[in-house]
Amino acid sequence: MSKLLKAAFCAVAAATLISVVTGPSLAADKTITVQAWGTSWEQGLQKVADDFEKQTGIHVEAVTQSGSADGYARLQSMADAPKIDVWFTTSSLAARVTSDDKMFANIPPDKDAGAGAMIPGAVTNRWVAAYYYPLSIIYRPSLTKQKISGWNDLWQANFKDALAVPDVETYQARMLLVSALLNGGSIDDVGPGFDALKRLRPNIAMFYGSDSDARRALAQGDVSVLVGPPSQAKPLRDAGVDVAVVSPKPAPVMFDVMTLVKTQRQDLAIQFIHFVVTKAPQATISSSFDMGPVNSDVVPSPDLAAVLPAKADQVTFDEAKVNAGIGAWNEKFKMDIAH
Repeated sequence: MSKLLKAAFCAVAAATLISVVTGPSLAADKTITVQAWGTSWEQGLQKVADDFEKQTGIHVEAVTQSGSADGYARLQSMADAPKIDVWFTTSSLAARVTSDDKMFANIPPDKDAGAGAMIPGAVTNRWVAAYYYPLSIIYRPSLTKQKISGWNDLWQANFKDALAVPDVETYQARMLLVSALLNGGSIDDVGPGFDALKRLRPNIAMFYGSDSDARRALAQGDVSVLVGPPSQAKPLRDAGVDVAVVSPKPAPVMFDVMTLVKTQRQDLAIQFIHFVVTKAPQATISSSFDMGPVNSDVVPSPDLAAVLPAKADQVTFDEAKVNAGIGAWNEKFKMDIAH
């Protein structure tokens, strides 16, 4: 064998050996799994993940969930060997479950100044918000034949069988809490909220737990009004459905957040979490599916800015109190209202 051929053979053999020994491991080391809502993933998070891979070489595999409770149940089922590295959920559920030290890890602060200043309430040691949103009223002017300007409009008799309203478990009981505030109650006294929902019941065509079901009902004209975040309007508008959005006082503001699951890929997962809150991904999220940026250096998309509530009209609720009460509230809701 010539020296040249022998050298070439040795080089190929060495490369093959390296590939066999390190290839699969390296590939696995450069992949993380993220669990999020399917609609959010399709509308903007996929683009964020693709940009993250281009910048870091870390591939993001998506696992979709129909809701936060569904996602958490899946995590619990794999508690001894989690296959999810980053879990998207609501701030309310995150506040309840991330104290589990076996499943969740602390998220170290981002030392990169490019992340910008996070808005108040968007970061804790166990979760980082990806975006924020209010609870709003989305309606079809061609079907309602009137402009909706406030929550009390929904109780008008001409909206009989016209509303799609989130159930108590969806959007962390915010519709119940808004109803309470409108009628002299509070998070510590939700009785007036239940009484108000009973009065509203003839106008409610559906209580929903799935955003896609509610959007479909509004698109098909089965309902003319949908209570939900402004992001619900964007896919309808993009499909040519006439929709208007108003975020009246009191406007509950909520976060969807990223949590860090304890796996062997935490270092890679932390990079993804930090990336999501930098300026370019935040701009993508805001423009792609009308969510509020949590990076204060990013301006909301024009469509979203037009319907975001004024700061004076925004309200927040103590998540610890929501978590303490939501189980009993849901049972009462099922027995007294949803049936």
